[in-house]
Amino acid sequence: MISGMSKRTAIIAVMGTIAMSIIFLFSVSSIHLRSSSGEHEIKPPSQLSFNSATACVADTSGKISFTREQWDHCLEPGVEPTYYLSIVVVTRMDDYAGNQHHRLQNFIDSSYLLAEHTREKIELLVVEWNPPKERRRFLDSFRFRRSEYLTYRIITVPENIHEALPNRGNAPLHEFEGKNVGIRFARGEFIVCTNQDDIWSHNFHNAIKSRAFKENIIYLQHQDRHNIHENLPPSIVNLPAMPDDDMLYMACKLDEQDWGKYQLPDPVDVTPDNLFHLGDQAGDYTMAHRDTWKKARGYRESGGVAWVDIEFIGTARWTFDIPVVYSEKGFTCHQEHNNVWESTPERHTDNKGINMAEVQRHEKEYVNEERKWALQHLDIWNMGLECVEFLGGLCW
Repeated sequence: MISGMSKRTAIIAVMGTIAMSIIFLFSVSSIHLRSSSGEHEIKPPSQLSFNSATACVADTSGKISFTREQWDHCLEPGVEPTYYLSIVVVTRMDDYAGNQHHRLQNFIDSSYLLAEHTREKIELLVVEWNPPKERRRFLDSFRFRRSEYLTYRIITVPENIHEALPNRGNAPLHEFEGKNVGIRFARGEFIVCTNQDDIWSHNFHNAIKSRAFKENIIYLQHQDRHNIHENLPPSIVNLPAMPDDDMLYMACKLDEQDWGKYQLPDPVDVTPDNLFHLGDQAGDYTMAHRDTWKKARGYRESGGVAWVDIEFIGTARWTFDIPVVYSEKGFTCHQEHNNVWESTPERHTDNKGINMAEVQRHEKEYVNEERKWALQHLDIWNMGLECVEFLGGLCW
C-alpha cells in the first residue's frame, strides 16, 4: 500500500501521468514551430510543395522548386494507368476571348463534379503554355476543389520551349503540341483532349460510370458550331461566373439517362466526304485509350491552329487502321464566347496540297516522326519545363 493505494493502482497512475505528458509535449511541438524568442512563427519558404499528390498547396503564388528526382516523378506516366480517365486541356492566362477566367473555372468545377458523380479516379492535366509574364500563373488564378477521386496536375511549358518550335503567325499558344504533351505524360487508361470552354454532359457522366469505352477506338461527338451566339442550341450554353453545383451540372443535361448502362454506337465508315462532318469541333472532344493515342503519335505538329484535329481522325483511321465511333449524343457543351481564332487566318495550319483521299488510299501519310513529338526531341529539364501535382484545397 502507498498512501492508501495498492501497488497496482500506483503503477497505473504513474504510467497514465507519463503518457499524458508525452501527448501534451507532442501536441505543443506539432501545432506551431516558433523561434527561440517565442515572438514569431517560423514560416516555410515561398515554394510549392512538390513531393507528392497527397498534399494541398500552401502558397499558390510561390515559385516551383524541385529536384530532378521529384520532377521525373511528377512527369512519369507509368507503365500501367493510375486513373481511369485523364482530361487534357491547354491554356494560358491571357483572357482568351474575354471573360476567360469564369469559363475556365466552370470547366474545372465541371471536372470536379464528373469525378464526384462517377466516383472514378480521374486526373485533370492542364498544360499551361507560354505563360504571360505580366499575369498570374494558372495555379494562382483558380480554386481547385478537393475530391478523393480527382487529382490535379499542371505542366508548364515556358517561353523558350515555345520559341524552339515551329510557329505560324507568331501564335502565343500551340494547342495541339500542348495536347500532345498531355498525352505523353497522362496517367489515365483513357485520355480525352478537350478545351477550356467546355463542360461535361450527363451522357459523358453515364459513359464514364458505365465504363463504356474500349481500347483501339477513336471517340468523337456531335457539338454545335461555336459561331452560334443567338437562340443557342442545347450544346452551346451561357453560364454566369461561379454557378452553384446544381446549375452547372444541369446546364449540359442533353439526354435522359439509364444510369450505369450507357450504350455507344458502332464504328462509323470514315470517308473523305464525311471527314469534315465527323471532325467538326473535334478539338473540344477527342478521346482514346492511352496506347491508341501513342500508336497514332498524337496530333501532327505543324505550328498552327485549326484543321489538325480533323486530319488526325483520317490519319488514325486510314494510316493506323483505328476504328472511329461518332456519338450524336454529345459528351460536352461549349460555353458561348466570341470567336477569336477565325480572325487570325495567318495562324491556321497550312493544309494546301493535303488530299485526304490519298491518305485513305495509303499513298500519303501525315504522321509525327518517332520520338520527335510532344517535346521528346528537346531537353525539357534544362529548358525549364515545370510540373506540379496536388489533390486540391489550400493548406491553412
